[in-house]
Amino acid sequence: MTVMAKSDGSLREKHAAATREHILGKAYELLVEHPEQPFSHEAVAARAEVGARTVYRYFPSQSDLYEGMWMLLRKHSGTIFPQAEEQILPQVPVLFGNFDRNEKVIRAVLESPMGHRVRERGIPEGREAFQKSLARLTNGMSPARRRQVVAVFLAVYSAPFWELLRNRGGLTGKDAIEAAEWTMSTLLEGLKEKTRTKGGKAK
Repeated sequence: MTVMAKSDGSLREKHAAATREHILGKAYELLVEHPEQPFSHEAVAARAEVGARTVYRYFPSQSDLYEGMWMLLRKHSGTIFPQAEEQILPQVPVLFGNFDRNEKVIRAVLESPMGHRVRERGIPEGREAFQKSLARLTNGMSPARRRQVVAVFLAVYSAPFWELLRNRGGLTGKDAIEAAEWTMSTLLEGLKEKTRTKGGKAK
């Protein structure tokens, strides 16, 4: 009986995980293929061919649904954040290359209201990553200046900056990667120079 109970529990967990993954997958399709359509639990339920109550069971609020979709978007778009200073520059071409390979996804996310809400789920994670990776270079700065520096790095290291280079700048994917690398390298060198000249007390 104990073995059977454990087996039943395991099957229920697998079914729940599969259902959750199915719902998220259909929500993701809705975002990418029909960014102009209204986005709600009911719309996702219709796309997934399940009852709205099922969607609410796994994602009680829109915030929960957006959180799940952000994790899926990270996986599909290859979004990564640097965890150390030495990772910042090398990860720029990786990130922008992933944006190019997943252009349809990225543009859908950038161009739709629901896409904006999904992206917002990653903002705290990105901010924390750059606060950590820039800690040495921002040591001694005022809190306000540190926030400004982190904000600028986040702006460059982003899908909107990629889109700006591609659309308004008229750059190819390769040129956009090189432009982003140059921008990030210039920013890093500027911070390193301030650190050197002021003995680590950049203002």
